[in-house]
Amino acid sequence: MGGHSGADHRRQAGKDRLPVTSVPHALNVCKSPAFRIEYWVMNKVLIIDDERNILDSLSGILEDEGFSVLKATDGKEGLAIFEREAPDVVLLDVWMPELDGIQVLKEIRTRKDDAKVVVISGHGTISTAVEAVKMGAYDFLEKPLSIDKVLEVVSRSIGVGSKHDPSVADFKLEVTPGRTREKQKTIGKSTVVYGVGLHSGVKTGMILLPMPENTGIVFETIPDGERIPAYIDYVFSVGYASSVKGKNSVVRTIEHLLSACHMYGITNLLVKVSEEIPIFDGSAIEICRKIEEAEVIDQADGIEPLVITEKVELPNLQNGKYLAAEPSDHFEIDYLLEQKRPIGTQHYRFVAGRDDYVANIAPARTFGFLKDFEQLAKMGLGTGGRINNFIILGEDEVINTKLRFEDEFVRHKVLDLIGDIYLLNRPITGKITARQTGHVENIALVKELKKRFL
Repeated sequence: MGGHSGADHRRQAGKDRLPVTSVPHALNVCKSPAFRIEYWVMNKVLIIDDERNILDSLSGILEDEGFSVLKATDGKEGLAIFEREAPDVVLLDVWMPELDGIQVLKEIRTRKDDAKVVVISGHGTISTAVEAVKMGAYDFLEKPLSIDKVLEVVSRSIGVGSKHDPSVADFKLEVTPGRTREKQKTIGKSTVVYGVGLHSGVKTGMILLPMPENTGIVFETIPDGERIPAYIDYVFSVGYASSVKGKNSVVRTIEHLLSACHMYGITNLLVKVSEEIPIFDGSAIEICRKIEEAEVIDQADGIEPLVITEKVELPNLQNGKYLAAEPSDHFEIDYLLEQKRPIGTQHYRFVAGRDDYVANIAPARTFGFLKDFEQLAKMGLGTGGRINNFIILGEDEVINTKLRFEDEFVRHKVLDLIGDIYLLNRPITGKITARQTGHVENIALVKELKKRFL
């Protein structure tokens, strides 16, 4: 559509009034397309920050976009305004004299336990972000601030505004009119989980946040803030784990998270993490618990499943490997694992169902042979493997733990395959038959399915 709306002019005026150089190291104007936010009611935003330039800058931008803005230069004043005005969302700086942001957050939560508070910090790390969200913050923003990120977080927290995140403007869920659809889903509230990266060995955490329809599952790296869709086009490394890459950042070991999202039907989610998804106990069961804690909610729009209408078979696989997809009226996986002791021959058929997944697939843990750890270490991988998050196999027996299932190894292979398939970010209708395969073959199949059926 041609021309410019009044909102567009106001937005541009805000940018003109607030050049980047006027607030060094604090506010950075993104070059991405601007949001357009429309309201029937003016939503209230309370900004609490002792830096006057940031306070005024954020206030001007939000007012240009139609928000009613309240301002406070310290925590005590901010709490008084919060009690008096009941704002829809609070932007709260961490570092303030007398009463710091964390103390203010605690006080706000005692007054209204479901208050939407977005914490802002100039020392953006995953540990700070995780701690803030654990204490009840809705989200976390790092300085220097991006205008578009601020607007996206504020509108998302209130439940209004754009349904398309400009930072991942090249990606969105494709929805075809007229096709049979399932409801898109996200989580009802933010949640956090702690853990260790399996391959990095770094203590880390992960923040899960709701996202609007058609945005897909997206990773945001901390502290650089780059967003990377959990989609097949962004996969860059497979083998011991599936990973995605943006322009400057990577996110590793994503398959367990995507496996759980697949079975809960989550299509829209923001995942804030440093570099690697935590391994937890080697399974996906903790992720399932956190998803249920956050509650899965239906969204207004739908998404059509990928329906496999003809058999697709990966060619030229060796060493007894086989991987194929074929038509079925539901999603199922048939997996045969044949290896030397102590694994042996194991077979599992999984027919998609959330309850069955949580009970029989999600608890199955990552495994590997003791002799392989040395090779992983040479590659700079596996340094986070611990006695409690990895099934270690010797020549003839499991060394470090009691198995949760007699066939736990094949169940974990099914878990990984469910996650890798979800790099299509939509439900699947079809049967997957796998023999001896891993991430490399899984990703190859996903690419072929996308080419054939999307």
